[in-house]
Amino acid sequence: MYKRISFIASVLLLGCCTVTIPSVAQAQVLVSQAKNSQLKETLEEGRRLVDAGDYNGAIAVYQRAASLDPKNAKIHSGIGYLYAQQGNYQSALASYRRAIAIDPNNSDFYYAVGYIKGNLGDTAGAKEAYRKAIQLNRNHVNAYIGLGVTQARLGDYEAAMWAYDQAISLNKNNAQTYEFMASMYKQRRQIKQANTVLQKARLLYQKQNDMDGVARVDAMLRELGG
Repeated sequence: MYKRISFIASVLLLGCCTVTIPSVAQAQVLVSQAKNSQLKETLEEGRRLVDAGDYNGAIAVYQRAASLDPKNAKIHSGIGYLYAQQGNYQSALASYRRAIAIDPNNSDFYYAVGYIKGNLGDTAGAKEAYRKAIQLNRNHVNAYIGLGVTQARLGDYEAAMWAYDQAISLNKNNAQTYEFMASMYKQRRQIKQANTVLQKARLLYQKQNDMDGVARVDAMLRELGG
């Protein structure tokens, strides 16, 4: 039901730099954990609709599944994921809040809230959600990146740099981290630093055979005169 989403998906008003919502559940896991045959059949129907690209139909089916198992946080988060995929961020936020009410210690749910609030223009709220995700999971690389993005947008570049450094310490081969850092340096008109980290990002994208990433970096380098 929920394929791993590409990291680059939704613009947070930082040039080419973006943050995405995480995939929060696998259909087969939900189905295998179904408490009764009716719920299992409903979840399987929802999975088929998602695979067919019918998100409206899938949402309706998963809402029915939620009525059958109202304390299943993953079903609510799955509904939130589908709403977010449609760009319906208010409904997505409501669904993730229901998921958090059931499972308040799930860092991915808070990360999703950060993503959604960022898309709603609530940068301060996004920052707090990313911070909560990190409190719950100190190894959440994407939450550190999201925190870096929001801190940079709020003008707290020292805090943004700390967040990016934490992300790099956890995964030094994540090209997106360097791409975000370059955007921050660009905001500050630190062209030399931006060029340096963009070259690092470009090399990593090449190694990953991510031509879209390479193209984005090349466009930024041209804009910076690098």
